[in-house]
Amino acid sequence: MPGRSNFSELTTRALEWRVLLEALAAHARSAMGIARCRALVLTTDIHAARRRQQETWEMARLQDSLDPMPALSFPDVREPLSRASKGAALDTHELRDHAVVLSLWSEVLRYVRRHGVEAPALASAAAALESFPELTSIIAALEEAIHIDGSMKESASPGLLRLTHQANDLKQRIRHRLDDLLHSRSYEEILQEPYFDQREGRYVLPVKAGLQGRVSGIVHDVSSSGATVFFEPRELVELNNAIKLAELEIDREARRILRELSGLIAAQAERIGAGLEVLAELDEIAARALFGRRLGAQPVSLNSNGLIRLKGAKHPLLVLSRDQVIANDIVLDDTVNVLIISGPNTGGKTVTLKILGLFALMVQAGLLLPCEAESDMAVFSAVYADIGDAQDLARDLSSFSAHMTQMIDLLREAERDGDSGSGRRTGSALVLFDEPVTSTDPAEGAALAEALLCRLAALGMKVVATTHYRSLKTLAQTRAGFTNASVGFDLATLSPTYQLFLGVPGGSSALEIAGRLGMDQAVLDEARQKLGLEDRALERLLSDLHGKQRQLADDLARAAELRAQAEEAARLAKGELARLESAEREAKKSIRKKLQDQFSRARAEVQATVDEAKREQKFTTAQAAKRRLAELEEQSRDALEPERVRVPVERLKVGDLVEIGGLNTIGTLLEVPLGKKRVRVKVGEGEVSALCSGLFGIAQEAGDPKDGSPARSASPRVSTQPRAYHAAEQSVVDVRGKTADEALEEVVAVLDRAALAGAPLVRVIHGHGTGRLKAAVRDYLGRSPYVQDFRSGDPAEGGDGVTVARLRE
Repeated sequence: MPGRSNFSELTTRALEWRVLLEALAAHARSAMGIARCRALVLTTDIHAARRRQQETWEMARLQDSLDPMPALSFPDVREPLSRASKGAALDTHELRDHAVVLSLWSEVLRYVRRHGVEAPALASAAAALESFPELTSIIAALEEAIHIDGSMKESASPGLLRLTHQANDLKQRIRHRLDDLLHSRSYEEILQEPYFDQREGRYVLPVKAGLQGRVSGIVHDVSSSGATVFFEPRELVELNNAIKLAELEIDREARRILRELSGLIAAQAERIGAGLEVLAELDEIAARALFGRRLGAQPVSLNSNGLIRLKGAKHPLLVLSRDQVIANDIVLDDTVNVLIISGPNTGGKTVTLKILGLFALMVQAGLLLPCEAESDMAVFSAVYADIGDAQDLARDLSSFSAHMTQMIDLLREAERDGDSGSGRRTGSALVLFDEPVTSTDPAEGAALAEALLCRLAALGMKVVATTHYRSLKTLAQTRAGFTNASVGFDLATLSPTYQLFLGVPGGSSALEIAGRLGMDQAVLDEARQKLGLEDRALERLLSDLHGKQRQLADDLARAAELRAQAEEAARLAKGELARLESAEREAKKSIRKKLQDQFSRARAEVQATVDEAKREQKFTTAQAAKRRLAELEEQSRDALEPERVRVPVERLKVGDLVEIGGLNTIGTLLEVPLGKKRVRVKVGEGEVSALCSGLFGIAQEAGDPKDGSPARSASPRVSTQPRAYHAAEQSVVDVRGKTADEALEEVVAVLDRAALAGAPLVRVIHGHGTGRLKAAVRDYLGRSPYVQDFRSGDPAEGGDGVTVARLRE
């Protein structure tokens, strides 16, 4: 970027900015779009910059969608449009070009309407395309008259169609007549070749020179050799005249059609011109989006406070030309007005300056930045740069004088803007210096550079400068609002790393680099002696510091990589755990289904055995069936029921979960069991009186329920301990809210357990409701082989909403 204090000259004359614009223009599809990209308009208004960036990002997302924006390729019709507006008639190709433009206009308009909700900024940019009610009719008129190749259709008008048919008929007649002549005896000897041709729109025969006098007619042309004359026989004159007249009529009608179509275009010339500009703008936006994709760029947050927080920033032109580009974080926040970048030559200091300069211009142009999306970039009111040798021999200026002239101009403009009431914020300007105040005495140059940077900082500008001056590095370490940065250089390979380290000054490493390049060792030793102990110590310190900084950066990158791998492994493990848990649930569901089927078969067998025992009065047969069912239940419980940590009864307190032995039921303890034979236990919505000797507490884990749910559902562990049964207990089952089939299944299960445990009573809580559930329960109890008889519960037991069944002994 050449040094200029004038903002417009910086943007138009900066070499790398022009290269970037040419790369951008290569993605445009129309001549107007290409021209707009090459002369990209910049804005210093934060709202306009945000709108442009939003347009680019919306276009990029649409380009990647299943329904991308139509290709914005169209001809530039501004010149013929201007002629039409002045009354000129356009030719068919120019009208064809207008038809292409207007058809694309219509297609883009439909597309924007379709995607207006997801792309509001693009819809706003294309809003001017909306106000054209005559669009469809003009497109139809042009397409009805003009072929896509630019020729006029015969059907362009009824008159043209009629005249064309007449001319074709005449041509057909004259061709038949020509065939007759070609095969006639009178022309057999005088024809050069048996074919016909046209000269000046008239049909002629090729006659041998000198023999044309044998027939009457008109000579229209002679071949280049002179051996052939192109002869119109008298027999063809009248037909040729008729054809000529027909073609003149066709031409007259065609010109009338062209004037009529040109008039349609002329009547809407201003509106079409405005639409052309909109299509060109959309083409520019599409080019910006495609260019951003090529850069791997992202939209970033924009501000007008001069804040720069770039993460993973890359030089855009390096991204275009290289496969691998080092990304750097660059930060100039509220606490930093001046950033001093130091380090060895060819280390990447100037690259960092150019990244900031190009990024400042790119956000003003609506371009996406090649950095991470979490970045924040300022929209500066002005960008000043002094990069490269400014020597001007034509003006008799040395490098130093040229630099000084530019800096003086910069200070004058900055102070003028700060003092004027123009409303421009000086603090939002960006100044880039590459080696300020060089080509003079180092001590004086360093002092002048230090004073200049302090003055610009006082004006509130954001300043980034590269330097080898040690005093500037010291200034950045000691003065508020200043900070150091350095670039890395690998002395082992004599190559820059292009890594930027914020907060750390860099050494020049000039002697080391010279030595690696082959400088005589004696010269290097003498140079080191002249440096002095303090200077050599400082260089070594900076070199060591950079080595440690580089190692720290590598370790940090490795840690970030390992963290990403760990997070990915955790995500995969979580998914695998969910899959295993799902498989376990399915397996348990399958096991429960099998056990339910097994219990159903066992109940049928027990029922048959009981019936047989009743008939044969064999108590041993019934007992054997009971034992078998008990074995089946114990086996199923071993497979499904979780292992529980049992709490001794003397350690229980009110509110603890307890299991009532033999009933496979969990309840909540309502009174302390110490010194008592029985205690009250809440089971579901009711209460039971349980023997303390049959109780044991359940040690709760996180997430264990306290709702009286069955013991088998509270823990995933499997129990291997046999269960004791107590005949003195009353089994309770609550079937309220269940269907009849679900309720009867639970009643059958509790009757099985109660019969095996020797419990005398079973209390079924069914509620009142419609009475259907009560009737179904009592109907089954009346048929059950386990039940001696049943009754409604007394008021203390729940009244008619409860049925108490007495089991057979």
